[in-house]
Amino acid sequence: MSVKYISILSTILLMSLAEAFVPCDISSTRISVGRHNTHRQRLNAVADPPSIPADDKEKNKRKKDLPSDDDDSDWTPTKGGFIANLTTKRKAAPAERALTVDNIQDYKAEVVDEKERLVVVRFYASWCRSCKASEPLFKKLMNTHSPDLKFVQVPLTKETAYLHEGLGVPSFPFAHIYHPDAGLVEEMKISKPYFREFKDCLNSYAVGSCELAYDDDASGASGSPVESIGDFQ
Repeated sequence: MSVKYISILSTILLMSLAEAFVPCDISSTRISVGRHNTHRQRLNAVADPPSIPADDKEKNKRKKDLPSDDDDSDWTPTKGGFIANLTTKRKAAPAERALTVDNIQDYKAEVVDEKERLVVVRFYASWCRSCKASEPLFKKLMNTHSPDLKFVQVPLTKETAYLHEGLGVPSFPFAHIYHPDAGLVEEMKISKPYFREFKDCLNSYAVGSCELAYDDDASGASGSPVESIGDFQ
């Protein structure tokens, strides 16, 4: 068998194998074998990109439909419409931070001249262990009452030492409570052993009433002390 026919048969066999496994784009090119011209097929494989399985497409669609934590929408898409997100958890608004005052001018403007809210002033020092120990309690109290009450902090530094001395701060941590109508109404220690007492005192001002206990002369018929509620706001 001549070389010419062997070459042609080999080409046909390769074409048959390629068509069986990969879609092919067959174009004809002319090559020369010896002194004779013949046609040889050039195979250009044309493969489709891999497709996503149907199950994966359904999973991706479900993920897109699920509400995320950052989604502020009040409605959740469902088949045929939307439903209200009645149980969606909303992120709580950040609590108001205490205002730091370090001079007499700001103290007068932010504390003494405040006419709308009760003002709680915390005097502390950065090196004071008792101040650090009671600071979480003060922050928790601030988160409870903000923004109804105004909280101010005055740290002890070289620049604010005169302010502490002028206000008569005897120890650290210490607190003042200012009423918008009466001015300075309370001066109390706020270290951990005294913080519960300070908290109860502040709550009485925040509510706007206090309990007054009378002696036996003002007692009722049974002779027991009579407690009365006196409003001061």
